[in-house]
Amino acid sequence: MIDTALQFSGGKDSLACLYLNKHRWDNLYVVWLDTGAAYPEMIEYMEGWKSRLPHFVHIKSDQPGNIAARGWPVDVLPVENTLIGKIISGNDNQLMQSNMDCCATNIWLPLYNGCLKLGIKYLMKGQRNDDRRKSAARHGRVVDGIEYVMPIQDWTEEQVFEYLKSVDAIMPPGYDAGEKTGRDCWDCTAYLDDNRNRVYNLKGDKKTEMLRRLAVIDAEIEKQWVRYGSQ
Repeated sequence: MIDTALQFSGGKDSLACLYLNKHRWDNLYVVWLDTGAAYPEMIEYMEGWKSRLPHFVHIKSDQPGNIAARGWPVDVLPVENTLIGKIISGNDNQLMQSNMDCCATNIWLPLYNGCLKLGIKYLMKGQRNDDRRKSAARHGRVVDGIEYVMPIQDWTEEQVFEYLKSVDAIMPPGYDAGEKTGRDCWDCTAYLDDNRNRVYNLKGDKKTEMLRRLAVIDAEIEKQWVRYGSQ
């Protein structure tokens, strides 16, 4: 059984947890979920941590395969573009899925199952109480034999950045370009309230493709809104 592990996304909050536990890096298990659609810069960033941490665990899911089978993730889901909606309507429109379903399939569940297999006793997460989106887990809660530990639950986002600056943390890519979220998937078409800067920071063909996808999504939402929602 592993005593303590940290879910490390490469985002600012889990990074703060990592530095808070710098004194135990030799024994701490650090678990990263690679979706298969990570930015090359993020893979390089994680390789750097892998070289520093003796117990770095790399778990991988298949986001590209899931996107091909279930569609693009969206914040507002036009039902006729879902798998069942396309079957019922018989249309050939772009396949789409809920942003939450996409994250659950490609990040949350593979990461959770991976931690269960490791036999972790205490699992640290960089979750804050003022996060707009957070898991149901809370500090001290025990689920399937794993007790959750939230070292920065009472911190604000500003405090996180101040702390990382104070310890001269090795920052992940993206934050210096005004991005607000981690870089789990370069082609994420959801969470646009936070992700717009990340999309516009893409380069070349990737940016062109993402803007194309977002235009398709907007058109499908508008079309179904006119049909069903504006009566």
